[in-house]
Amino acid sequence: MSPTDWISELDPAPPSDLATAMRNSLKDPASTPSADELLEAAAHLLDKVLRTDCETRASAVDLLTVDALMTHALLIASKDPRTPDDFAERALARVTAAWR
Repeated sequence: MSPTDWISELDPAPPSDLATAMRNSLKDPASTPSADELLEAAAHLLDKVLRTDCETRASAVDLLTVDALMTHALLIASKDPRTPDDFAERALARVTAAWR
């Protein structure tokens, strides 16, 4: 399933601008993203936002996209029995590294 299909299957469906931003954040739009891939996309986008003028309204969609990617990374990880027990802690460490 491609990210387009994966995102279109979300319930509730994200607003179209957010869905587009999520798709654009993923490196491989031809495959279903893993929790790690979503986390990496969120961290990359957050780093980009923090390096720009993130206090403007223009950053709102990017920040919402980071939140959505993180949320879905954690949801996917929580449903996969192969996910390491420390995934949530690693995810938090990964995105907070952008502030350092």
